[in-house]
Amino acid sequence: MQRGAIKQHGKFWVLKFREDVLQNGTRVRKDVYKKLAPISREYQTKESVQPLADLILAPLNAGVHQAQSVDTIETFLESFVAKGQGGSGRELQHSTLKNYTVMLNLVRPHLTSIELRQVRTPYIDKLLRAVAENDGEERRAHTTYRNLKNFLSSAFKYAVRDGLVDFNPVREAAIPVGEEADTHAYSLREVRTIVGGLKKPVAKSLVLVATLTGLRSEEIKGLRWEDYDGKVLNIRRAVSAGKIVDVKTKASKAAVPVVKTVQKVLAAHLKLNSGDGYIFHGNTGEPLDLENFAQRDIKPVLEAAGIEWHGYHAFRRGLASVLHELGTAELTIKHILRHSDSDVTRKHYIKTSVETNRKALELVEKKYLKTKNRG
Repeated sequence: MQRGAIKQHGKFWVLKFREDVLQNGTRVRKDVYKKLAPISREYQTKESVQPLADLILAPLNAGVHQAQSVDTIETFLESFVAKGQGGSGRELQHSTLKNYTVMLNLVRPHLTSIELRQVRTPYIDKLLRAVAENDGEERRAHTTYRNLKNFLSSAFKYAVRDGLVDFNPVREAAIPVGEEADTHAYSLREVRTIVGGLKKPVAKSLVLVATLTGLRSEEIKGLRWEDYDGKVLNIRRAVSAGKIVDVKTKASKAAVPVVKTVQKVLAAHLKLNSGDGYIFHGNTGEPLDLENFAQRDIKPVLEAAGIEWHGYHAFRRGLASVLHELGTAELTIKHILRHSDSDVTRKHYIKTSVETNRKALELVEKKYLKTKNRG
């Protein structure tokens, strides 16, 4: 049974005791020092603060104390990412793990040597603000800061489940204000202009496939000729950072119908292609690097036409927006985009135009004008 050693340190009574802690995942015995109370009229002797010491020592003496981690927050976050498991203990999707790696590198310069078990919400608040302030006036998108908080929260959720800490200090932390994320949706008029200016047939095929299927760029990279039967594209894989990975969700594996325009461009593309392996590939036969291809063959065409490049995802958002304008049911749009959740489709993909809004208001106006004045 421990009674600890009570000593005077400056103006405080301090308790020294031995505690089991986890260091690099291994249980070790360590000396711990905790302040009991300031020396005062109430606490003039060691005996007067012994009851305070007994409260701290009670869990240890009762055998119910759980060893917590003394690793630094940086060491823990590195090991968390290396394990590749989320807060729930499940294996992370490749895209999520990639994002977590980016978030770790983003926050790493601002991490201190504080022990994991000492981290509290104010520390997380300062950490998030430090990242944002380091960006200066060129703030990142708000979604980046939200993703950073989600990463930290997932890590601490894992730590709680693993018994490394008692609680998740990230939950109540505030997300810094960032810039609005790029949510541009290409209109069909813009797509027409883009396709009309493209020189390479493969570029035209790529843009029309992105526009009229709504596939994610990682899924387009992963398309193989055996996935296409002339009527549908079967989404079986994705390519991220040059690696073949599983698609984002189970819903993403649904077959995508191919309309006649896409059938025609794929047929033309096939004549210039091997007809084997990846539909869009480079000289080596490996999946085409769509980002480099866009910089080299698509972006210059847009600049010449006065159109800003918003990435391949803008074609996907554009499809959702046009479907919505045409009165397509949200559930159908959800299935076309292969989302697991209708809220994602509604909040982040459907963009209404001014003209669409005008037509809607004109319908209200029309009904108003037909209403008889009962006053």
